Amino acid sequence: MFELSIFSLDTVLSFGTKMLAFLGGLAALIFVHELGHFLAARKVGVVVEKFALGFGPKIVGFTRGGTEYLLAWIPLGGYVKMKGEEVGEDAADEQGSFAAAPVQHRLAIAFAGPLFNILFAIAIYYCVYLIGVPALAPVVGTVKDESPALVAGLQTGDRILAIGDKKILYWEQLQKIVHDSPGRSLDFQVERSSGNTAHLSITPISQQISDLFGDKENVGLIGITPLVRNIIYVKEGTPADRAGIQEGDILASVDDTIIFGWGDLKTAAIDKPGQELMFRVLRNGMEIVTTLTPESTVVKDIEGNSTEIGLLGIGMAGEMTQEKHGVFGALKRALDETGRLIYLIAVSIKKMVMGSIPADSIGGPILIFQIYGEQAEQGLNELVRLTALLSINLGLLNLLPIPVLDGGHIFFFLIEILKGKPVSERNRERAQQVGIFMLLSLMVFAFYNDIMRIIT
Repeated sequence: MFELSIFSLDTVLSFGTKMLAFLGGLAALIFVHELGHFLAARKVGVVVEKFALGFGPKIVGFTRGGTEYLLAWIPLGGYVKMKGEEVGEDAADEQGSFAAAPVQHRLAIAFAGPLFNILFAIAIYYCVYLIGVPALAPVVGTVKDESPALVAGLQTGDRILAIGDKKILYWEQLQKIVHDSPGRSLDFQVERSSGNTAHLSITPISQQISDLFGDKENVGLIGITPLVRNIIYVKEGTPADRAGIQEGDILASVDDTIIFGWGDLKTAAIDKPGQELMFRVLRNGMEIVTTLTPESTVVKDIEGNSTEIGLLGIGMAGEMTQEKHGVFGALKRALDETGRLIYLIAVSIKKMVMGSIPADSIGGPILIFQIYGEQAEQGLNELVRLTALLSINLGLLNLLPIPVLDGGHIFFFLIEILKGKPVSERNRERAQQVGIFMLLSLMVFAFYNDIMRIIT
């Protein structure tokens, strides 16, 4: 019998959902960026001839107020075409020309795109924290041997209610206070599994840990991890999926190891690729036993070192609560989160340029599509937060002093301010050619990395 399709309906729908999430997120990022340039240009009196989402042949468009608005077929960017913007264009002395505008106005127009990306991220996080976002509850999982927490009597299952006069609602609050307090005695108010409360005096010890980039820093630690064993995600086609593990299960143990968090799971399963293991999960109050063999895979750390691990295909979380703030609290939290991500992304870019982060970690549209698809499966909240992260990333990358990018234009305008005259047309043309070559090379390299990830 002849089959009309080799793909199941579920596969087609899943791909369609991922593609819709990818295109929607990408369109939002591009629109916001170009809107910044557009509004800044209109504000200072520069004529905008075109406002485009995408490149290549036009799909649809209309003209209003002297500006042509259009949607093009290649959705990997966009542009705002201003009067007198191109090098050598015969509009340098005309009213409304970009080239004739004061350098401060041109600088503002170039900077407005990245600025709008940052403001867009702040707006997203503001809405997220105003509505409420899932956050890990401060419930203790593993208590390490000979740790300050164990000596003080902290137990698995304890809920941290307060530290001193600071009420603790989320694990992140607990972690920050402990990290910032090495050598200082802290009064922990905890709720036991029995419902009783207790006060424990715990002094964090100073220890050196590695941050996200492998750099060392000294922080306070008390020797606990959060209670994380609720399975919230099972990736299709992975060992966990084939073993019958389902979302909503509670992972009780692996072989003889009781699971309280990721640290226990790493030792019991992730560090044992290719070994058949016995998983015990709780489902609706019943214990279910299944065998699972972690799939051997090679991953690279931030320094490019390869390590073989066992892939399970699950996502775990602890007891979750809602992190929700009022009007002003949500704004402060949004600003803090945006500032934190700006710092992390800026450091990542710096380390990548200096070679501290391997070049094969650079991703292109295919990687972004895959990540958008995964986040779409986990819900709208994760999807919009990813969009905020990528918006910050887009804004910062565009500030790099590379010709063709906004940062390259800003660099030339700053030189013009210092010298009192514009950079010569010939030098700008040469710089743009170099910039185009650099961007095309980077795009090819990113596509190459994406394809190699799929192959390997």
